[in-house]
Amino acid sequence: MTARPDIHEAGAMQTPYDRWRDVRWPWLAYLIFVPFPWLWAKPSAATILCAAVAIGTFLPIYFIAFRLRGWRLLVTAGAMLAISVAVAPLPLGWTTFAIYGAATIGRVAPRRQALLGTAAIAIVVAVTGIVLGQPVLWFAPGVLFVVMTGVLTVSQTAFVERTQALLATQEEVRRLAGTAERERITRDLHDVVGRTLTLVALKADLGVRLIDRDPATAKAELEAIAAAARSGLAEVRAALTGQLGGTLATEAAASLAALETAGIEPIVTGDPGTVPADAGAILAMTLREAVTNVIRHAGARRCAIGFEAGPGNARLVVQDDGVGLSFREGNGLRGMRQRLTAAGGRLELRALGPGTRLEASVPA
Repeated sequence: MTARPDIHEAGAMQTPYDRWRDVRWPWLAYLIFVPFPWLWAKPSAATILCAAVAIGTFLPIYFIAFRLRGWRLLVTAGAMLAISVAVAPLPLGWTTFAIYGAATIGRVAPRRQALLGTAAIAIVVAVTGIVLGQPVLWFAPGVLFVVMTGVLTVSQTAFVERTQALLATQEEVRRLAGTAERERITRDLHDVVGRTLTLVALKADLGVRLIDRDPATAKAELEAIAAAARSGLAEVRAALTGQLGGTLATEAAASLAALETAGIEPIVTGDPGTVPADAGAILAMTLREAVTNVIRHAGARRCAIGFEAGPGNARLVVQDDGVGLSFREGNGLRGMRQRLTAAGGRLELRALGPGTRLEASVPA
C-alpha cells in the first residue's frame, strides 16, 4: 500500500505524474480490512463504536499527511501506529492502520531514515501482537505488509525524485540550447550584415565618384551592389536556418575582393585549401569578421592574411598596418571568440606599431 509523494503540493515542478498522482482516495479501500474479522465473529456494539472512532480519528490524519514533508510525516505515521496499537486488543484488523503508517513514513527523506522508521513500525506491531498473546498468523501478515509497503514506498519515492530531476535536467538542456541558438544567430547575422553593408557602402561611394567621368564603370559598381545585396540576403536566410558557412578558400577570395574594393592592398601567405573543412568553416567566419573590421575601423593601407595547417591545428593570421587596436571588445570580436572557443580553439589579439595582429587557431 504505497503512497506517491505529493510533488505538486510540495511546490515542485509539474511532471507527467501530476495528472494521476492524487491517489489518496483509492487507497482508502484498504480500510475494508479493519472490520474483516466480523465475517466469522459478530462484533459487539462497543467494538463497532471503537472501530468507528478509530477510523474517524485516522481519516483526518491520513489526508493531512499528504500535505506534509520531512519530520512532520514521522508525527502522522506515529499517530497512525498509535491508533493501530490502541485497537489491537479488539477483534479488528488493527494492523491496517500500521500499514498506512508505513506508507506514510516511506516518504520521509533521507531514505535511510524512512527505512529505519519502517523497521520500527514492524517491530512495534510484532511486539504488540506477542504481548497481547495473539496467534502469529493474526499479526504476522500485518508485519509483512508493513515492511513491504514501507520499502516499496521508499523505492517509488526515489524513482519519482529521479524522474523529476531528469525532467528538470532536460528542461535546463532545452533552455541552454535555445540560448545557444539565439547567440549563434546573433553572431552569424552580425558577421553577414556587417560584411554586406560594408561592401555595399564601399561600392556605392565608388559608384558616386565614377558616375560622371566613367558611367560604364559606375554601372558595373551598381550591378555589384545589387549582387552583394542578393548574396547578403541569401546568407541572412542561411544564418537563420543554421546553414551558414562556406569554405575557407571561398571566404578568402571574397575577403581579398573586399579589401581591394576598399583600396587596401591584400597580402596572402599560405593556401586556405590545405585547411581541413571543419576547421576551415570556423576560420572562414573569423576571417570575414576580421577583414570587415580592418575595412571599417583600421584605416589601413595593407592587410596580410596568412593560412597555416599544421598537425592537429589550423591557424589564421590577419595583420594590418592601420591605427591599432583599441582593445574594446564589441559584438564582432566577442562573436569570434565565442565561436572559436566552442570549437576548442582560441583567439589572440595584439597591438602593433602601427597596426593590429589577430591570430585564430582551431583544432583540425
